[in-house]
Amino acid sequence: MNPEPTPRRRRRAVRRYLRRVPLLPSLLTLGNAFCGFLAIVKATDAAQLVGDGQLTGAALATVETAGLLIFLAMVFDGLDGKVARLTHQTTEFGAQLDSLADVVTFGIAPAVLAKFVINVHMAPRFENAEAWEVLPYHPKIYYLFAAFYVLFAVLRLARFNVEVRDPREKSHLEFDGLPSPAAATIIGSLILFYCARNERNSISRLLFDDERLYDWLVFAMPAMLLVVGLFMVSRLPYPHLLNRVLRGRKNFAHLVIAVVLLILFVLEWQIVLFALSLLYLMSGPVLGVWRFVTGRRAPVFEDLDDDDEGDEFIELDENGAEAESGRDPGRA
Repeated sequence: MNPEPTPRRRRRAVRRYLRRVPLLPSLLTLGNAFCGFLAIVKATDAAQLVGDGQLTGAALATVETAGLLIFLAMVFDGLDGKVARLTHQTTEFGAQLDSLADVVTFGIAPAVLAKFVINVHMAPRFENAEAWEVLPYHPKIYYLFAAFYVLFAVLRLARFNVEVRDPREKSHLEFDGLPSPAAATIIGSLILFYCARNERNSISRLLFDDERLYDWLVFAMPAMLLVVGLFMVSRLPYPHLLNRVLRGRKNFAHLVIAVVLLILFVLEWQIVLFALSLLYLMSGPVLGVWRFVTGRRAPVFEDLDDDDEGDEFIELDENGAEAESGRDPGRA
């Protein structure tokens, strides 16, 4: 005699079919991914412009365009979430799409660009190095550190999706670990600072017209890829600059500082961007040590009423009949 079926055995398999998606936020997120794809394509285009193992002016200009595309992608990345919240279209679909786009733009593209610059700049040194000097210039070393950066970015984004339960803007006062757009900013600013040598009127070229400086910049890129990657998967506290700086009213000194930074950025944006990126990179360890010494805790996130609409799904059982429709939580 067959045993009585248990409730678990009676449970029918349920499949969910996505029925509606947010249009405008998704298009903005896809714009982010498209910019990341173009940045990678520009890196391959620059490889065709390399002459005699050296980065020509055209190659440097192409690499600079690729770096700027990463920053353009950040505009799309910042707008998609805001548009989704303003139009009440925060969805799980949007969160997953956003993370996939971030993997391409803030994970793969910066690593590919850095790997290209390192390879081309270091190739003559690898060929002319003595046997005991070969290891630091070996191309496999650059592959290794670039791979670390990409994989840590993927882990960072996966952890963010799992851990963040309230993805709305007011709860984002702080990040656990370096956010992937900031990581891409650091690597991208380093590459753009290197490309400034192609500009005749660049202040950085006039001040640092020494090939040894660019040698050190490129030599630091593999280590920077590793450090930035480790900071992404760390628990170091990093402030959400947009929500902390741009929200609410600030005192007059904040306005003065903003004007000064804006003027400096217009005059020599590569140096300012690189310097600000390094300051933000170090803010995590400094803030973490300060809290450890003083015993201060992270700010408490605000609780918001859940008034966002989610994805609408059709759930079908194993026989193809409609089971139950549901909504998924908000966009990360």
